[in-house]
Amino acid sequence: METTRHTVAFSAPHTARSGPLSWAQLEVWPEALLSQQGLATYVNIVGGGPLPPGLKAEDVVEALGRLMERHEPLRTRFRTRPDGHPEQVVVPEGAVEIEVVDLAADEDPFEAVHAWLPEMEDTPYDLAAGLPFRVRIGAVEGEPLLVMFGTTHLSADFLGTRVLYGELVRLLEGHELAGTPPVHPIDLAESERAEAGRRVLNRSLDHWRTELAAAPPAMFPAPAGPGQAERYWRGGINSEVAARALRKAAARCGIGTSYVLLAVMAALVGRHTGRDRCSLRAVVGNRGRPETRHSIANLSMEAPLVVDLCADTLQQVAQISRVAFLRAQRHGRCDPEAAARLLTEHGVELDVVFNDMWTPARGAAGTGTPACPPADTSFRWEERTDRATVAFFLEAFEVIGDPEAMRLSLLADTRHLPPERIRAFLYAIERLLVVFAERDVRLDEIDPVS
Repeated sequence: METTRHTVAFSAPHTARSGPLSWAQLEVWPEALLSQQGLATYVNIVGGGPLPPGLKAEDVVEALGRLMERHEPLRTRFRTRPDGHPEQVVVPEGAVEIEVVDLAADEDPFEAVHAWLPEMEDTPYDLAAGLPFRVRIGAVEGEPLLVMFGTTHLSADFLGTRVLYGELVRLLEGHELAGTPPVHPIDLAESERAEAGRRVLNRSLDHWRTELAAAPPAMFPAPAGPGQAERYWRGGINSEVAARALRKAAARCGIGTSYVLLAVMAALVGRHTGRDRCSLRAVVGNRGRPETRHSIANLSMEAPLVVDLCADTLQQVAQISRVAFLRAQRHGRCDPEAAARLLTEHGVELDVVFNDMWTPARGAAGTGTPACPPADTSFRWEERTDRATVAFFLEAFEVIGDPEAMRLSLLADTRHLPPERIRAFLYAIERLLVVFAERDVRLDEIDPVS
């Protein structure tokens, strides 16, 4: 494959400024520092997708330059001040280099893009002297077909990458960008330190106190075994079956897909641990206000919630999950240092995390019955690492190239869930969704994952 390089130049001379980090940025700052030491972290994220037909590389370069001028996070550097506090600095002008990879005409472009993922996710950014944005384009005979861009989680979250991709496609299709101008991280950080921000913080801390008071000390308190040499393993399934069943179950229950998926996960974790509650941290998007919807900034944060499992049926748990999740979403912005102090005071370890990134990307589409039968579910090991901060982390993603599928990804501590049980847990979620799509399920019908 031949690779050519193009320069994306940007100039926004009136935007030079610096300031503190927002709460969401502070939540990922420790991981960002570790990435600078060469340690693998979750702090790098990727996005992208297919490009409109009939383009030239120069068209994409020009559009990317406009987006860099529009969105400050793509041209922001991060450094530690002499007093030890982090700071962000907006660069008003400069350039980044992008790669255009010439793919073979008979090569599946989506497979090529998937092969780029590890490098895009694992290569650290020079946060202090570089720019937190890289782009790679797949082209056939000079025509760009797909784009993959990467950035640091300090600059964008998953929904932010969706905004960026959507705006890129709109520009390439000849449309102008409308809507409320995006809020930038420095503006958000300033508002969080004002009186209105203090009120938001106080309400969020009250929510944390309420949920921590109802939470068990940990969902996975005692290791079941010695674990593997690389302690944390991540496995994933690509499943059209799970995606279709989740949509059907949500329609049958009359609630959103996130709440159903949360209920299924909580019920299975509860059956596995024997607890009558499932306490967890849920990733909240924090994009409900008009000024945040068009921002690519990192706005997502983790908020605590407790799902009561004393109900009789899974449909009741789904309704309970909906209320608990909505409450967490209302209090999704919080100073992470203040939240950490509350965790210590309550002696609680929130060792389960839930992050649904499939619903905002694909959940509202494709609710009809597809003409083709679902493809077979595929499993693969995605990651093995020595370090993580949780015992159980379930995520749901879209599958690039297969809009009818979802990817369920589970990172778990092998001292609690050995590798074969991680895989079994993912397939148990799929099986329970299939049954729940057709009828309600008594909780005592659900077998512990084995």
